[in-house]
Amino acid sequence: MLMDNMAYLQQIAGVDNSAAQKAGKNSSGILKKIFNVWTLLGVVVLTVILVVVAVVVNSMNQVDTKDQDYMVQSYWTASNLSLKTITKYANQVKNSDIRNMSASLNSVLQEIIQNYKEIMNSVYSVKVESFNAKNNDIVAKVEEVNTKLNDTLEDGRLNGILDRVYLREMTLQIAHLRSYQAEIKERTSKSGVKDFAEKTESNLGNLYNQFFNFKSNTI
Repeated sequence: MLMDNMAYLQQIAGVDNSAAQKAGKNSSGILKKIFNVWTLLGVVVLTVILVVVAVVVNSMNQVDTKDQDYMVQSYWTASNLSLKTITKYANQVKNSDIRNMSASLNSVLQEIIQNYKEIMNSVYSVKVESFNAKNNDIVAKVEEVNTKLNDTLEDGRLNGILDRVYLREMTLQIAHLRSYQAEIKERTSKSGVKDFAEKTESNLGNLYNQFFNFKSNTI
């Protein structure tokens, strides 16, 4: 009888120990799962933070060259207008007042060409005059626009309305050049560049008003 009681007690003790072991294992598994979830979440958050920091640092290290881009655009737009458009079509315009305004415009274009050539070379060590449509996207776009402009003027000439078309198209070109100066003025950190852009913007503004407000019964 005593042996039976001892066996019974040992059996109960064995069951209890097994249950305790199972409970311990279950608790350990839950803790591991929780720990793994939080670890994974922490890794994800840390990764996101590192990516954001890298993007911010990279953007801070990038140098804004938009002012130079607008100077290149100004130089080549002025060069194309002067050499390929005004030289070819201004003398074919019948109205003498428009021809005189074109002469004034050409003077401003020459200032743009000369000054931005010197500025780009002395301030940024860039020979803007060496660019071409093959090695510079801005030049390629400028030449494309100028070709379309000249095609439009040629159509006007062939249809006997060159004065009207010339006045309209040159007014638009002056507006574009003027907007480039405004961008340069706002973006550059160089006082000399800012001063020239501001002066040129003002000169182009005066010319724009002359072209835009021009009225004549002959055109």
